[in-house]
Amino acid sequence: MSKRATAAVAGIDLGGTNFAVAVVDSKGKIIGRCKRKTKAQEGRARVIARICDAVERACDEAKVTVASLQGVGIGAPSAIDVEAGMVLNAGNLGWKNVPLRDLLAAKLKLPVCVDNDVNMAAWGESTLGVGESRDLLAVWVGTGVGGGIILNGELWRGPMHTAGEIGQTILFPSASPGHQTLEENCSRSGMLRSMQAISGFYPRSHLRRILLERQADDGPVGSGALAQAYRDGDELAVRVIDSAADLLGLAIANWITVLSLRLVVLGGGVTEALGKPYIDRVRRSFERHVFPSALRKCEVVECALREDAGVLGAAMLARNSIASAGGSRNKRPVRLKRIAAARGRRG
Repeated sequence: MSKRATAAVAGIDLGGTNFAVAVVDSKGKIIGRCKRKTKAQEGRARVIARICDAVERACDEAKVTVASLQGVGIGAPSAIDVEAGMVLNAGNLGWKNVPLRDLLAAKLKLPVCVDNDVNMAAWGESTLGVGESRDLLAVWVGTGVGGGIILNGELWRGPMHTAGEIGQTILFPSASPGHQTLEENCSRSGMLRSMQAISGFYPRSHLRRILLERQADDGPVGSGALAQAYRDGDELAVRVIDSAADLLGLAIANWITVLSLRLVVLGGGVTEALGKPYIDRVRRSFERHVFPSALRKCEVVECALREDAGVLGAAMLARNSIASAGGSRNKRPVRLKRIAAARGRRG
């Protein structure tokens, strides 16, 4: 087996809708991959079995064996106790206090490290993507909204271990439950809920017809369909998406006012689907609200790694974990400093 193959690690980006696996070589290049539907409604055992099967298929494409991997990193859409490898509360998965590290390590017979999904994406962008920066705020918009912070070249989780929870910041404290937070208003699921609530005012909207005709077993309307309606100028889509972009820009402005960073990286399924018009709208809102005005020079950019940010970040963090453990590859799970990371989602 080649030196490149024996140095391979796997990164997993686990989302509420989909998950992706990538096998990554020593230079940070993806040499094998597999993507699947999460199907969280089938229960965690089925999800974990599906993840393990996807790891094997990604290894097949990379022409390596699962046993030859140095380790596995996985990002989950939840607050995380990293020392315990525990998913604390993943609403998009219906998981609470799930020992994901130990469950995966037992199945794969490999060292496993677990962190928040957007922390993983932020780390990927910082080390391999547009970041290449010691300081950045990452904001991922998909099924939910999550954040990650890089300070002085390190993931910043804070002394209370929850830094990055941008999706859970309150926008409208007087609103009814389910309509108060950034995530509840600006995520794909939040925008769809808003569209359904006001769709009656837009009888000519093609998107309204899609929402009305959607069957429960069809699953949620995807980011691609929202983006197409937005590009077509559908009034319902434009009103809700523009409002969500404005709110997101305002929230980012508040965070940059506090943190005084030079770079914001936007990612996630919604961001990637909507593209430049959406990012430009977020940027204009950010500039209107940030303080002081000198902070308008902070860059607000789309992620360079796009959908690979999470898997690459997870793989790089797994490699770092192995190195910090002395380079040994044993059967025991990798243990890191106890943290709990920001809940988020890309989806």
